[in-house]
Amino acid sequence: MMAVSRMNDSNLLDGAHALARQPLARARALQLIDRALDRSPFYARLYQGRATGLDAWQSLPVVDKSQLMAAFDDWACDRRIRLAAVQDWIADPARIGQDFLGRYAVWSTSGTTGVPGLFVHDSQALATYATLLQTRMSHRHAQGRGTVPGRLPRTALLIASDGHYAGIGFWARQQRLYPMLRASSLALNVTAPPEEIRAALQAWQPDHVASYPSMLAELARWQEDGRIDLKLAALWGGGEGLCASTRAWISSVFGAPVVNDYGASECLTIAFECDHGHLHLNDDWVLLEPVDRQDRPVPAGTASHSVLLTNLANHVQPVIRYRLGDSVTFLDRACACGDARPAFTVEGRCDDTLRLRDAQDREVRLLPMALTTALEEGADIHRFQVVQTEARALVLRLDLDRESDPGSVSDRATQVLGHYLRSQGLDQVRLRVEHDPLACDERSGKLRQVLCLLDRPA
Repeated sequence: MMAVSRMNDSNLLDGAHALARQPLARARALQLIDRALDRSPFYARLYQGRATGLDAWQSLPVVDKSQLMAAFDDWACDRRIRLAAVQDWIADPARIGQDFLGRYAVWSTSGTTGVPGLFVHDSQALATYATLLQTRMSHRHAQGRGTVPGRLPRTALLIASDGHYAGIGFWARQQRLYPMLRASSLALNVTAPPEEIRAALQAWQPDHVASYPSMLAELARWQEDGRIDLKLAALWGGGEGLCASTRAWISSVFGAPVVNDYGASECLTIAFECDHGHLHLNDDWVLLEPVDRQDRPVPAGTASHSVLLTNLANHVQPVIRYRLGDSVTFLDRACACGDARPAFTVEGRCDDTLRLRDAQDREVRLLPMALTTALEEGADIHRFQVVQTEARALVLRLDLDRESDPGSVSDRATQVLGHYLRSQGLDQVRLRVEHDPLACDERSGKLRQVLCLLDRPA
């Protein structure tokens, strides 16, 4: 084993932009570093010769998704975990919610930064996520209005369910471990035709709905239009931004609170939102460092260029000072809700909801998460943009520089998007394909995948 100096507790306290102030977090960070050095060849090489550079947490090298994926076979602390085996595992959708190697969860990410990621989580991490979420849900249940007496609260989950994503993967695993949950929860794919989603929700009559904010807004429109009639106790969002005005409108339509929490495939439970609209870091288990373009810390009250994530719960595939890509702003004052944990706001994905017209001139909304999931899963592409240019016209921009067979990829993507449009009743929409390099957002480094160029709704 390479000789690498360990950090001491005081050094860690000085680092991580004062976010590692919890004794538990400090101890867990030291354990994680020790584990990574002893079991991960990638981290052993990364930290080699850095004895003097380990005097402070912020001297540890920053890593990103492309770097970790390139070194995948040397990254994990369980040496049986190999990229080829993981890719073979997730190729079968029937394995969603099952345990890889009998003990691990595997979740995939989208390619908004240009590289899709695969993240393996151990039993400690999964138990931590479950405990945090259970505590969170119990609190929200207590705040929401009453559910139907005599039965368990019903939950409807509207998410991308065709792949091994964190949301559906964790939900399916919990259902497998706790069969009682099957009787009180329903999962619907956001890519399904709207009429199927409405019919299923109306029949199920959930007490709680969890989905992407764009989908929650769509539910509110259906509720206002009388196309569904749901009596909800609470709505939970995640995966997208949610502005205050949209949140207030959704809440008023259903007469129920709307919360938008923060997590990722790299760490499912980063922060939970309070009633004042601020996210509070789960700082016993997560380190989050707001940084500028040079990965230097930025002060509270300043929007970061990116944010560095350390997941203290997961020891099988260490995520240490990992560039997540979101822009966050930590509060420079105590949150009025009274929660003493660090509070912040986040600006992540900023994709548009497209408003197209069908053959009868009716508006049909395409949600960004549903649209991107259809292409990523159906066509196996990750570098693309869907751009609305007219009420009945879309442009599919593809970056094919890395493809060995560009023509086949382009044909497959066109067919998949065309099929999805037809499933949404948009047979009349014209689709043009362009092969161009795609530029990521300068601040976040992420690719905006769905854009509307119209000045006002079509």
